Amino acid sequence: MRNLCALLFVLLLCSLQLVSSGESPEFTHDVKIPLKKVVSYTHTDTNCATKAIIFKTVAGKQFCVNPDAVWVSSHVVALDVKMKVFYKSDH
Repeated sequence: MRNLCALLFVLLLCSLQLVSSGESPEFTHDVKIPLKKVVSYTHTDTNCATKAIIFKTVAGKQFCVNPDAVWVSSHVVALDVKMKVFYKSDH
């Protein structure tokens, strides 16, 4: 019985680790991501404690970046222009 309880405890811990290790964005520390590799962005939810922008790359990776960094602002503007041109040519 004791071994069964220990096994269940270990399985519970492993399952919690699997649930919490989902597709969360990678945090960067002022590492500039090349614009040609960024395909889209989103802002973090207002309920989040940390204000950030999440860039999604061509490879499908997501990176949380500081929205106050100058390079981040220029990437956001460039992506907005790119999307505006894309939607105009689509319609």
